[in-house]
Amino acid sequence: MERTAKRPLDRTLVPVAAGLLVLALAAAVWTITLRERSNRRLYLEYDVYKVLTALTDLFRAQSISTEDIKNVRGFGLYGPDGVAITTYGNAPARMEAPTPSMTPSRFSLGEDSATMIRVLGGELSGRRMMMNGLDRGTRMRGQALVPAVGDNPFPPGTDRMPAIAFIEFGTGGFKAEQAILLGVAGIATLALALLYGVIVMMNERYIAARQRQAKDRELVELGQAARTIAHEIKNPLGVIRIQCGLLKRSADAATTAGLSVIDAEAIRLAELAERIRTYLKSDDAPNESVVIRDFLESFLARYAGEIDSRLDVDPNVSVTINRTGFTEALDNIVSNALEAGSSSDEKPIIEVSVRQQLVRIVVLDRGPGISDDVAQRIFEPFFTTKSRGSGLGLALAKKNIEACGGSVRYEYRAGGGSSFVITVPVTSAMRSTSDRA
Repeated sequence: MERTAKRPLDRTLVPVAAGLLVLALAAAVWTITLRERSNRRLYLEYDVYKVLTALTDLFRAQSISTEDIKNVRGFGLYGPDGVAITTYGNAPARMEAPTPSMTPSRFSLGEDSATMIRVLGGELSGRRMMMNGLDRGTRMRGQALVPAVGDNPFPPGTDRMPAIAFIEFGTGGFKAEQAILLGVAGIATLALALLYGVIVMMNERYIAARQRQAKDRELVELGQAARTIAHEIKNPLGVIRIQCGLLKRSADAATTAGLSVIDAEAIRLAELAERIRTYLKSDDAPNESVVIRDFLESFLARYAGEIDSRLDVDPNVSVTINRTGFTEALDNIVSNALEAGSSSDEKPIIEVSVRQQLVRIVVLDRGPGISDDVAQRIFEPFFTTKSRGSGLGLALAKKNIEACGGSVRYEYRAGGGSSFVITVPVTSAMRSTSDRA
């Protein structure tokens, strides 16, 4: 119960904790980014305000120069009635007259410029702009300030104070910088999402590895127990067989027949126990270099007349195998082919060739074949579709072949039947004629 409860906790704790951490980091990234965007906008608004204030004061002092209006696309001062006192560049000729409900300062951003309109009100209190001496030809060192009306915007005896100030200021790459900030935040968020995916994937791999380790530990314990049982069961089976032999000497025909059945089953159980013991034991027998053609010709001689063969392999090609284990593996696969193809007129075939420095041994039959769901499990120990099979034959064959550094797989044979493909690395420098071609 504790182990079952622990597994879901392992699968949820790390993803949830990692998800919360990633969300917190993403929230921090966007909070910092949005705050920085807001601060930069405020800095820009403040800079535009400073330029507008400076230009207003310089206009009063009649000392505006070209350097003073750098990046300024439009500038204007307007009286309380909204009529322009002076305009420059993109400044409109007239503004809406200020009212008590009007917002004192309006700031807006365009594609590449910022616009500010300020109601000056009492800001210029005491700063009277006596423009009686302002000449229409007043120049801003090459840039003209255009009077709004007449030759003198301030008639004698009239004091006109600007009530509204307007400026359009070029912002250059400000919007691009804002977009870059959002892009960086987006990339950081994507990176955090990928990091979360990696954490979840690594956690799944860790859990899977730990489960495999636990399963392997259980299998080792089970294997040790099975080896002990398989070893201990042979002694009582031997006793049963001896007793059956003794009883047969004095038994009648009917009893002898029954004892023969017991003896046969005891033999079958002893063979099964031996196969289990063989599968579970560690094979310490060393591999040896074997000329594969000689080995296969000797092996095929045992099945003379029962199977056909096609050996397309150079006589000097050798492999490193455990001769006994490899022979047992081939025996099992060939026996299965003979059994599967017993109802067919076509004999099983063994085809041997060398491809890409691998000896390729293919055992073919014209039996009924193997369904896809069964084919996925045929090399599992104790899995069998036979009523009296142990399910260890192909599993033991796979174990013995892999112990030689080779591999075995099942393939469906075109036209019906089965194909078992065995590959073993070549250890000699020679290659077959077909491989060289």
